[in-house]
Amino acid sequence: MPAWIPFLSPAPATSRWWWLLMVPMSILICMAWKAVRQDDMRGYWGAVTRMSAQVILAMIGMFVALAAIVQFLVPQLPAE
Repeated sequence: MPAWIPFLSPAPATSRWWWLLMVPMSILICMAWKAVRQDDMRGYWGAVTRMSAQVILAMIGMFVALAAIVQFLVPQLPAE
């Protein structure tokens, strides 16, 4: 097996569970966003937690909606 080349091929260990990487990615992005946008740091971690939960739930909701469209709506389209 040839060596793994970063940025050109996916990491071999994450090929099955890549979607779980959305959790730390969304947390880190929300941390950076709130650090820049928030005026006072007193409510920082609560704001980061709320925003991360919103982002993750929105991604799950979009997945469910898209899966429903692909599973139920697309097969009903006429094929010519």
